Amino acid sequence: MPKILGNWKVVLLSFLGATIFWFFSALGKDYNSRIEYPIEFVYDKDSLVAISPLPEYVDIDVSGGGWDLFREFFWFGSNPIVIELDNPAAIRYLTRPTILPIITDQLDEYRINFLFTDTLFVDIDRKVSKNVKLKIDSAAISMDEDYRIISPIKLTPDTAIIFGPTSFIDTLNTTYIFKLDAESIDKTYDRFVKLGLLEAYDIYSDPPTVNVKFGVGQFDRLELNTTVEMQNFPQDSSVYVSNPNVIVRFVVLEDLREDYFADDFKIVVDYNLINKADSTAPAIVLFQPENVIEVETIPDSLAITYVK
Repeated sequence: MPKILGNWKVVLLSFLGATIFWFFSALGKDYNSRIEYPIEFVYDKDSLVAISPLPEYVDIDVSGGGWDLFREFFWFGSNPIVIELDNPAAIRYLTRPTILPIITDQLDEYRINFLFTDTLFVDIDRKVSKNVKLKIDSAAISMDEDYRIISPIKLTPDTAIIFGPTSFIDTLNTTYIFKLDAESIDKTYDRFVKLGLLEAYDIYSDPPTVNVKFGVGQFDRLELNTTVEMQNFPQDSSVYVSNPNVIVRFVVLEDLREDYFADDFKIVVDYNLINKADSTAPAIVLFQPENVIEVETIPDSLAITYVK
């Protein structure tokens, strides 16, 4: 048994030695290889911004020694080809005749057989800024059921400077309207919020956040029965409202629900507004108390009777 194991060791060592000899011998030869070689664009990133991803590789066919190819691509990694852009905001692409000399110069230890990449597209824009007036999209504020805003919306500060690529900044108006990222608000709101800018292309604002503050109150929907007043009707009572009773429906702060009565509302029906086609006239809310909102009458129009 020890003799057999010794023979296997000799065979294994012989095979390993032959493999290593073949490997090193193979690396001493020249080879052709088609590779995706990394590239890096160099430009002034303080005043310029890429508004779409820049190409990361070029597709090339190269010839070189096996050792060089092994060391470059499989062991130590590849140092990217550096492409310097002098005026990138004025160009949109680089063609093969422009790219090939750059590659040849920086990969001088290899022979460049062919550049498969025909065009490198770049989309780089100048970074600019704009002063804007800030405003909340109040219609889009999500309130909890029966809750409403009861004070002016205060922004601190109410202006900002927005930075970004020219193509984006040119689309901004002098007033920048943004939305609150909050739902079902049911209490006084007092928070610092972002402006909802795109989180890309180096777009940002100064200041980065704004304090938004407004009061919130709970409201109730109430109904009161009242009688309409006839306006501009003939004095001889030849025309009158068939049923002068209506329901006034309105919304008011919950704390004030006990403060309003039917006499606080003045609802009129104007003879001059009669629709002769169906003998009806609208019930018009001529007066309503302060602090009530969403006032409506049920029904919203009344039948008119003519005495024969």
